Amino acid sequence: MLAESLTTIGFPKPIVSESLAGIFVVAVTPLDDRRNLDEVSYRGLIEYDSRAGVKGLTVLGESAERDLLSEEERRRILAITFELVGGKLPIVVGTGSESIQTTIPSCISAQDMGASAVMIPAPRGLKTGTGAPDQDAILDYFSSVGDAIEIPMVVQDFPQTDRPKMSPALIARLNREISNAKYLKLEDPPTPLKLTMIREITGDRLKIFSALYGRDSFWDLVHGAVGIMTSSPTPEYLVAMYDAYIAGDLKKAFDIYLNTLPLVYYCSEMGLAVRKEILVRRGVIRTGKMKLPEKELVDSQRKELADVLGWVEEAVLSSSGVAPLNFLKVP
Repeated sequence: MLAESLTTIGFPKPIVSESLAGIFVVAVTPLDDRRNLDEVSYRGLIEYDSRAGVKGLTVLGESAERDLLSEEERRRILAITFELVGGKLPIVVGTGSESIQTTIPSCISAQDMGASAVMIPAPRGLKTGTGAPDQDAILDYFSSVGDAIEIPMVVQDFPQTDRPKMSPALIARLNREISNAKYLKLEDPPTPLKLTMIREITGDRLKIFSALYGRDSFWDLVHGAVGIMTSSPTPEYLVAMYDAYIAGDLKKAFDIYLNTLPLVYYCSEMGLAVRKEILVRRGVIRTGKMKLPEKELVDSQRKELADVLGWVEEAVLSSSGVAPLNFLKVP
């Protein structure tokens, strides 16, 4: 159980920011040849993301293959993360589960160890007989969590994984009635449209993060997103785009966004295996292994990916002057 993983860790508390914003990378889980957690590679991954200039890290999200990890692997991921960046970067911990009886203890433990926020999706079972979201049950679920903790919640809106499709009105209600439902990770496309609809109700009270690999990230920023929270193997591009946008250099921001789209779409179509393979090619992690039964890339796909990655790196460097963040090979 995740709560047990959290309570066994005693590292110094991380930063709890007044307002989370900017680029938050959702960490993947590097695996060794036996498909167990590769701690050396994971340490390299945290250093890589930190070197890219991210404003925070999100751990044990769905991109971490969380539901396929052993309890010991989850515990070690948390331990290493807080050891390396606790007190240096805000850390958001994924604590959601299908049961409120396990979600609440995990959230309390995350708060006790000093997490900046917890990230929670609506459970898959909170639907009516017709498949529509059970709005009262969803409100009760998040209200129960909100009553149990004081740190903010990042509500994850991700219906593509068979979770309830929450309307802008329901999301706004969560934000209005639950004092610590302060953030939203928006993953229900078209995100710029939904983001606008939500903000028309909540204004600046709800802080919304763009996601979905950065697919609509530029337009989400235009429509009021406070940052991007996603699993990106090329975080330096998201950081450079966000920084340029905040500085008012919209042309540079758009150029970076436009030139990285081929890679972003390759990641979104081919899934987590692509993100791991890019990290392998950049020398951050040792293998692209996935937890079974998840699929890994075949050689022809690795060749295609190498071509796309090379084209994107050359285009971004040429148009915007942002060099790829290659990394020293892990031992």
